[in-house]
Amino acid sequence: MKMAEIRQYVDILLESLERKKTILQMIQKENGKQEEAIKKNSDLAAFDHIVESKSRFIAELELLDSGFEKIYDRIREELPQAKDGLRNEIARMQQLISEITDLNVRIQASEQRNKQLVEQYFSYARGKIRRAKKSVRAANDYYKSMSQTNFVDPQLLDQKK
Repeated sequence: MKMAEIRQYVDILLESLERKKTILQMIQKENGKQEEAIKKNSDLAAFDHIVESKSRFIAELELLDSGFEKIYDRIREELPQAKDGLRNEIARMQQLISEITDLNVRIQASEQRNKQLVEQYFSYARGKIRRAKKSVRAANDYYKSMSQTNFVDPQLLDQKK
């Protein structure tokens, strides 16, 4: 493979890494919005919209990763020989990979925080529903008992004395 071809593939890899970094930054912003929506407890539509948006970003990341791997597999063997001519590009790729790894760690931490917030919210909501059911049950029991206070059960008289 010629050096010009390898350089083109490396440029494609760099573009892929740049795009991946941009998408991860957008996911990080969406995580912040998601945290706010969870904390507000009333904006579940916004929460759903954010989850859908993040799903699209994740799908795009998967496409980028698979494309990156295919291109890297094509030049893997020739890359060590072309290392001297691509020193700047390789350094940039290493820098981008480091930044992407850092973003991944921060995103995972914020996802974990959001997960805990969602679990707390659902625990609170379940408790609220449980209390409401108890109140309804108590009101129904009271109604039933009060509706029977004016009702006299049939009486049997024993006439055999």
